[in-house]
Amino acid sequence: MPQQSAPPQPPQSSQPPRRPAHTTGGSGLVVPYGRAGELPVLSVYEDFRCPYCASLEGSAGAAIRRFADEGRLRLEYHFAAFIDGMAGGRGSVTAVAAAGAAVNEDQAAFKTLHEALFAQQPDESVDSYGDPSVVLRVGESVGLVAPGFREATAAGTYLPWAQAVTEEFGRNDVRSTPTVRLGGTPIRGLDRAGRPLSAAEITAQIEAALGRSA
Repeated sequence: MPQQSAPPQPPQSSQPPRRPAHTTGGSGLVVPYGRAGELPVLSVYEDFRCPYCASLEGSAGAAIRRFADEGRLRLEYHFAAFIDGMAGGRGSVTAVAAAGAAVNEDQAAFKTLHEALFAQQPDESVDSYGDPSVVLRVGESVGLVAPGFREATAAGTYLPWAQAVTEEFGRNDVRSTPTVRLGGTPIRGLDRAGRPLSAAEITAQIEAALGRSA
């Protein structure tokens, strides 16, 4: 295995963590995608190292995104670091920090990185994303080379925020990833064997939930 450089550590401070622009929630710990305003909210709970999250994104991520792009709902992302705790390492939280650097640029940059991190996800036992240079290469592979994004990711600017994001995840009632909800309606993403449902199946669930909320 190639050597990885040590990831930057979040500085110790009693001050609230610096939050990226374009985040939402009481302390900016939620990453939205889509129009602001009175829209139904599809909440997505993920871990960047979770293979089930990657399989769901691969199967239905584009279909889910289309609802937001068409202005029918807003996506709100909540990120966990379960795999860091179970397998060791800091890949989940470092990837969240990079997502913060991306959304600080704009929502499109965040979504580009979000999709690429799942598409190029290493095996969950390998902590590649704990090395910011690996995450930067993922961003570069999809054209995400804005200086502000690169500098903030390399310096770990949003690591304290990312830590707060993952800690906040632990205070809600979600105990596994991926979890998807439209308002109070759960959207099933996996079958009983842990295989991702098709884009058509997930689209049908979201359409039905939107119909009930209309």
